[in-house]
Amino acid sequence: MPIDIAHKIKSVRHLGGRVLLFVSCIVVLAVPTMGSAGDSPLPGRTVRSFGDETVISRGRSPRADGLIYQYQNLQTPLRGNLSISDVLLPTDVWRLWNGRPTHRFDLTKQTPENYHGSHNHYQGVLSEVINATSGANGVPFWGDGNAVVNGANVWGGFFSARSSCAKGELVAGYLPKNLERGCGPDFDAQLTGIEVDVLNAGKPGVYPNKAKHGVQIVGFGNPNGQAISVISEYFDREPPFRRGQFESILYAQNSIQPKYGRFIVMDFEEAQIGLDMRKPLFSGGAIDFRSEGIGTGILLDSGQSGEVYGGLRWPGFADKKKWLSLRLGTGGYRIVSNDNRRELLAIDNNSGIYLTGNVYLNGTKISSMLPDGGNIVISKRQLATAVIAVLILMALMNLIMLRFLVNRSGGK
Repeated sequence: MPIDIAHKIKSVRHLGGRVLLFVSCIVVLAVPTMGSAGDSPLPGRTVRSFGDETVISRGRSPRADGLIYQYQNLQTPLRGNLSISDVLLPTDVWRLWNGRPTHRFDLTKQTPENYHGSHNHYQGVLSEVINATSGANGVPFWGDGNAVVNGANVWGGFFSARSSCAKGELVAGYLPKNLERGCGPDFDAQLTGIEVDVLNAGKPGVYPNKAKHGVQIVGFGNPNGQAISVISEYFDREPPFRRGQFESILYAQNSIQPKYGRFIVMDFEEAQIGLDMRKPLFSGGAIDFRSEGIGTGILLDSGQSGEVYGGLRWPGFADKKKWLSLRLGTGGYRIVSNDNRRELLAIDNNSGIYLTGNVYLNGTKISSMLPDGGNIVISKRQLATAVIAVLILMALMNLIMLRFLVNRSGGK
């Protein structure tokens, strides 16, 4: 049954000033102006109590009847404190920023150039802080969950974005009968679990300027687990049962500053592994990136220890076939044994090639060095054979080096 909101606020005073403050803030947000004597305490809204839970609703919704459609047909035990429910209908009145009534924008006329003023925006609850105090933190909304017994689970915040047009869903019975929903094979809707906008009117958020974070995750106390953990429905079951997997985990769309932007920055002194991809097996390559010459490949020590890159054989080369190139470090390039004790091959920047050990060509050991008056001479045939062998080895070493770099980055 509807209840008097003043009586409700009075009844919660025994719970402490913080609860009273929270409920009062919600009421202020939900009610721009209170009605005069005899009017409903919340014009256009209904306040109901289900047990010890308060529900403020506008429009006809399952929540107003004490039904929670998000858990329809599940036997999950549920409990809450304060719920706000709203139904957004095509017949609702929309207003501009200055309060003047307006019509919804025709999205067929929306373009990237006029997007800022050509979309229809609604929010259920808006909590805002206008911070005019230097050095003070303004926090419009703080969700604090406190686990105080062993085994308790808490979330600081929980957001869900859902689309539904299924037969038998609870919410369908609360919508206008003549509302065209477009249910069927072509039903679709954009879903964004949470959007964080950073509206920077100050200096760029790079050092030494003040930082501008989209999402900042801060750990306290004992070592924590994952700062960001992405899971999907039935992630811990066998692959045939898993649902809701993502097409990509991290996606950047024209959002990096092109002159000095960096996609991933690791600013710590030491860790075990940079990118750990030892478990998954990639069918299209562990790493695939665009490379067009020097500076566009895999750099070691900012290029001081060399680079592996792709592209044309030389800039402006007539043959447009792509080549795999290995750029030497400032000292050169070398291959060592697995125990890192023996240097098997070294190449310096003066075109010197130093090969230690025996060379086998088609299973035949090459023994081309013959003593002659204290000097070592090589026949032309043997020299040609040795050169061919070295060229083959260099090609193989390029492939080995690339494989080595991929393994260092966590590839398999």
